[in-house]
Amino acid sequence: MSRTGDSRALDVARLWCVTRKELRDLLRDRKSIFWGLFAVALSGPLVLGIIYFGAGAINDRVEHLTAPIVNARFAPDLVRHMERNAISVDIDPPDYEARIKSGALDAVLVIDVGFSEALASGRPARITLVTESSRERSAPIAASLRAAVLSWAQQIGRERLVLRGVAPALADPITMEEFDLATPSQRGSRMLQIMGFYALFAGLMGAIAAALDVTAGERERQTLEPLLATPVTTLELSLGKWAAVSAVNLLAVTVSLLGFVLALHLVPLDRIGLPFSFGWREYGGFMAVLTPFSLMVPAVLLAFGAAGKTAKEAQSSLQVGVSLLGLLPLMSFLRQTQAPWWDVWVPVNGQFAVLNRVLRAEPIAWHDWIAMAVVPLVIAALSLVVLRYRLGSERLLAGR
Repeated sequence: MSRTGDSRALDVARLWCVTRKELRDLLRDRKSIFWGLFAVALSGPLVLGIIYFGAGAINDRVEHLTAPIVNARFAPDLVRHMERNAISVDIDPPDYEARIKSGALDAVLVIDVGFSEALASGRPARITLVTESSRERSAPIAASLRAAVLSWAQQIGRERLVLRGVAPALADPITMEEFDLATPSQRGSRMLQIMGFYALFAGLMGAIAAALDVTAGERERQTLEPLLATPVTTLELSLGKWAAVSAVNLLAVTVSLLGFVLALHLVPLDRIGLPFSFGWREYGGFMAVLTPFSLMVPAVLLAFGAAGKTAKEAQSSLQVGVSLLGLLPLMSFLRQTQAPWWDVWVPVNGQFAVLNRVLRAEPIAWHDWIAMAVVPLVIAALSLVVLRYRLGSERLLAGR
């Protein structure tokens, strides 16, 4: 007989008993819990370490720039200009095209054989910048070489005007200045917005193992049937399992964010031009967004997990769902226009957008905070209804 229609009143004592039982079962395998939390906590420092050393390597390559120049003998003044600006010159590198293709060189300046004659006669002299645009790490080097050549060309143009008795300012009829309204935190958050993604990732991944264990895992171990035979109602059973898995997920998110806080106090990002801080204000904003999200994810996972006959079968379906949810933040990454008003009401994508605003120290409207609470809790409630129905279904006990 199905227990879905069980109308007995919710008993807090029985609910707490179920929650303690599920937590005790989850903590049996302390090694898995420890390594799961350790991996989540380590992800933040690892990401920041990769950013720090990657950006530091780029800065070091730009500061100690080497300019490979083919046919350098036709442009001795350019070579001297490079050296005066602390740029080393590699004259006539062999097989430069093959080396650029292979990644051994980032960019090469090729001087036209008629460069000297063209420059002396006042005609445009040609320099070709050879690079591999599909290789991202080559872009800063190519940009630095381009800027060095253009600054030298501008210097030559002004000297020619002075020799002809013309004020150099006439060649620059417009002076354009740039005024950046972004705060230091906002400039730093452009690179570190990946923190928002990893925080959501912790909220998604922290509950998978626990949700599988208390649903498909119990069904596979044949311990779910005796539990359903107790006086506990399906509502109390659903809420108890959800509370236990949510506690594990909230712990994973908390540990992950603490890892970010500690790492940012140890990693000197300002040394590589990233004036960024993640203090207790940002920590509180992240927790305000991620707490309802961390309650939603276990409910969804439990609803899916209860549909699997075995833990392996349920894990396969959950991996597909988590992968699809992980793609939603791409909407914010790829959007070239201002986000519409309903953006924050899209699960996962909305959380990612608000987390980025927290990183940028932007004001967040009250209705956005409402969306951060209402959407996850509504989805959690609907998922718990599905979970209660599946726990009370005769098909579950029949193994179908």
